[in-house]
Amino acid sequence: MTDTERSALLRCPLFARIAPNDVFALTECLGAAERRYERGAPLWLTGDAVGACAVILSGSVRAESLLPSGERSLTAVHGPGALVGDVLMATRDTKSPVDVIAAQNTAALFLPYRAMMASCAHACAHHALLRENLLAEIAEKYWRLRRRAEYLARHSLRARIAAFLLDAAADAGGNTFSLGMRREDLAAYLGANRSALCRELSRLRAEGWIDCCRDSVRLINTAALAKSAAAENRSGEK
Repeated sequence: MTDTERSALLRCPLFARIAPNDVFALTECLGAAERRYERGAPLWLTGDAVGACAVILSGSVRAESLLPSGERSLTAVHGPGALVGDVLMATRDTKSPVDVIAAQNTAALFLPYRAMMASCAHACAHHALLRENLLAEIAEKYWRLRRRAEYLARHSLRARIAAFLLDAAADAGGNTFSLGMRREDLAAYLGANRSALCRELSRLRAEGWIDCCRDSVRLINTAALAKSAAAENRSGEK
């Protein structure tokens, strides 16, 4: 594990409030396994049993599902420091409903669920913190999924984009922020194709609502964005 990958491990929310030395000792105690993947290789596929979560140390992964139409729907993109598979491993049926694929050359550290839930022989305080952090992360992901469902319930792409941008600004604590994903991925996340997304972003820029360059966005007319996001209710009706 490189120094950069160690830093990514320490940034993972799973290890919040745990001292760095305790984090590395804890991963050894849990029997964590480091694995490396080339771009396009699966961490796991739809139908695979998931008995461990993974901390992304370097690179990135995409969670995707196959639609009846044959198209692939993007669920999420995760980069260094992210935790994946935590919700799946904690369910009674641990078979994955999605493919998790390396979007680039990727390193991941796998932590077995049973070892995480088992009592520590030394009753270490950081084992209890680990379980608290795991529960908090699962709860946070529930709210993120609910937020995405609210985006997709909006009928127009403009309303979805407006709601997403306003939430992203709130999360960033300011009106200038990074999208955190490629436009192709953002389009899939919002249930659109890349061309439609880029056209709508260009219109919003031309109308003076936003300014954007690559993955950086600055909100200019937040009132107009808020009005657009609120123009449709959660059922997608005008």
